[in-house]
Amino acid sequence: MDGEGDEAVDPRGRGATGVDLPSVLARLDSGDPSEQRAAVDRIRTAIDDGDHAAACAPTVPKLRTLLERPELDFHDEIAACLADLAARAPTDVAPSTGSIVAVAVEHADQPVARELLRCIAAVAADRPDVVADHTEAIADVLERRPGYDRRGLEAIAAVSTEEPTAIEPAVSVLTDALEANPVENGIPTLRALRRLVRSGGTVSSLEFATHAATLADHDDRTLRHAAIGCLGDVAHRDSAAVEPLCTDLGAALSCPDPDTRAVAAVTIARVAAEISTAVEPVRGQLLDLLTDDQPHVRATACIALGHGRVDAAAHRLADLANEDPEPNVRDRATWALKGLT
Repeated sequence: MDGEGDEAVDPRGRGATGVDLPSVLARLDSGDPSEQRAAVDRIRTAIDDGDHAAACAPTVPKLRTLLERPELDFHDEIAACLADLAARAPTDVAPSTGSIVAVAVEHADQPVARELLRCIAAVAADRPDVVADHTEAIADVLERRPGYDRRGLEAIAAVSTEEPTAIEPAVSVLTDALEANPVENGIPTLRALRRLVRSGGTVSSLEFATHAATLADHDDRTLRHAAIGCLGDVAHRDSAAVEPLCTDLGAALSCPDPDTRAVAAVTIARVAAEISTAVEPVRGQLLDLLTDDQPHVRATACIALGHGRVDAAAHRLADLANEDPEPNVRDRATWALKGLT
C-alpha cells in the first residue's frame, strides 16, 4: 500500500524515492523505543539497498546515543548499522570511535561486541590514527571474548600501519591469538607484530616467533611468507630468539615456490650474521640452493653460507663468483668467499 507522505512504504519500511532523513532523525529522537527501533530498521533497509547508504551517515551520532542506552533491547541492530555505515563512510563514524569502544568494553562477552569490533575495524582501515589511542581497550575486549575475534585483530593490525608503537599493549593478546588459531589469526597478528618489531618499539615478549615458525611450511603462500618474514624481522632485532627455530625453516628451503626458498634463506642469513652456527641444521639444503634455477635464490643462499662461514661451500661459491650469468649472484658469491678466507 502507498503511504500518504513523501515516500511509498513497503512492509519493511523501504522508501521508493529514497530515505526521508528528517523523518528518520525525528524518530531516533522521539524517546519512544518502538519508534526508535523502527527508525533503526529503516536505516538497515536503506543500507541494504546500497545506493541509499550514504544518505544515512547523518544518523551516526544519534545511533551512538542509542547504543549507550542500556535499557534498549536492540543494541545488536544499532551496532550492525554502525558497522555497515563505517564500511561505507568511515570518516562519518570515526568521531564516535571512543564511545563505540567503550560500549564494546562494557559488553565484551556479549554478541553485540562482534558488530562493534567490525565497526572499529572498518574505521581503523581508513583512519588508523583515530583508533590508535584505543588499542589497549580493544585488546581487553579480545581477551574477554570467547576465542579471538578476527575483526578486532584486523583493527589492531590496521593501527600498526601508521602507529606501530601504539599496539605495544596488545602484544600478549596478539601472541595468544596466534597460538590459539595460527591459520585463522595468522595474517593480522603477524603483520601487526612485524610492524611493531621493525619500528623498534617495546615488545614485551618474543614468544610469538615460536608460533610463527609453525607456519613456515604452510600451504597458503601469503601466510607462509608472513610467518617467515616475521622470523626475519625478529632475527634482525634478536638473533638468539630465532636461532633455535632455524630447523623449522628447512621445509621452506625446499618449497616449490622460489620466493619462499629465498625469504627463508634471507631469514637464516640474518640469524647467522650474529650466530654463525645457525646454518648447521639446514647446511645441506643451503648448499643445494647454490645450484637453484632461480638467481635470487642462489644469491640469498650465498649470503647465508657466507655468514655461516661454511667452508664446504668454498668450491661452489668460487664457481658462482666466476661463472654465474647473473651479476648479483657473482657479487654475493664473491662476498661470501671473502668471509671464508
